[in-house]
Amino acid sequence: MRLTRNWTRAVAAVTLSAAVALSTTALAQTKLRWSEGQPNRGVQANNLQWMADEIGKRTNGEVTADIHWGGALLDSRSGLKGVGNRAADIAAIISAYTPKELAAYSVGDVPIANADVWVGMRAIYELSLTHPALQKMFDELNLVYLTNLSTSAIQILCKDKFITTLDDIKGTKIRAAGSYGDVLKDLGADVVRMSQGKVYTALDSGVVECNQNYLYAIEVFKQNEVAKKLTELNWGQHLSYGIVMNKDAFNEISKENQEIIRQITSDFIDRFAQQLTEANVKALERMTSGDDPVEVAAMDPADKEKLEQMGYDKVPGWIERMNSEGLPAQDIYDSYMALIAKYEKIRDEQGYPWNRK
Repeated sequence: MRLTRNWTRAVAAVTLSAAVALSTTALAQTKLRWSEGQPNRGVQANNLQWMADEIGKRTNGEVTADIHWGGALLDSRSGLKGVGNRAADIAAIISAYTPKELAAYSVGDVPIANADVWVGMRAIYELSLTHPALQKMFDELNLVYLTNLSTSAIQILCKDKFITTLDDIKGTKIRAAGSYGDVLKDLGADVVRMSQGKVYTALDSGVVECNQNYLYAIEVFKQNEVAKKLTELNWGQHLSYGIVMNKDAFNEISKENQEIIRQITSDFIDRFAQQLTEANVKALERMTSGDDPVEVAAMDPADKEKLEQMGYDKVPGWIERMNSEGLPAQDIYDSYMALIAKYEKIRDEQGYPWNRK
């Protein structure tokens, strides 16, 4: 009888220990719900998946991330609010969709002639992590800034005309976005605002004549099938486009794993910049070859210079609007430009990270 009782106690102890161990393991494991509005294809999707996979690998499975593609969890316009209230743990934010809430971050969309993907991404990344105004903005939104994306350099694809002079812009129906679209509108374009997913049909039907887009994205959305005149502007890039995490979810993760995630999201900048740059080169090669190639032209250099200056002329207006929001706009802009200069110097002296020995 005593043996049976002791054996029962031993089994109970083992069972309790196993339950505690399982409970501890369960508490230590965190699965993050990651919402992505774009489909699971192309260089951006591949790199986001890499980042999610690396989180699992480098934390030894203590933190994992499950990406819900194509707006299945939240659409692209809902990322800011959805992550803030933890409908998702991670998502992309786009300042053009929520300009008031992300006012300080919108400096990345000021239409300046910064078309280098790595330089631009590194500059806005460092600014977002270090400038007090941006830190305060993210904190008040219950967000932790993780990393940045880029559209890469802006180009103009048209159905049957080139945009080689500023006069070519006048009266042209151009699908455009953000402050770059505002410059085109100032030049007399009939600017249409719509998502890239709708542009194929719009170009094909003549609803728009031209589209502001980026080389790899033209191919992803197959717009080169219905529009054959590409003007390489290499004008600038949209950088108010980042990845954020819910602050409460981030704080629930151990300090060690927080640092691991910080390292991964920094590594992402270099990896994505390299692959996006290469993807643009390869996309152009494919689109300009074959039986039905896209034709390529460049804008007249003098007119390109005027176009870029018109972009810089938008800066005082941005500063005035941001000042009205109570932001130190001039300091944000000056800090951003200083970081662009910093990374241009690093690039010129050391080369890109992926080319260094």
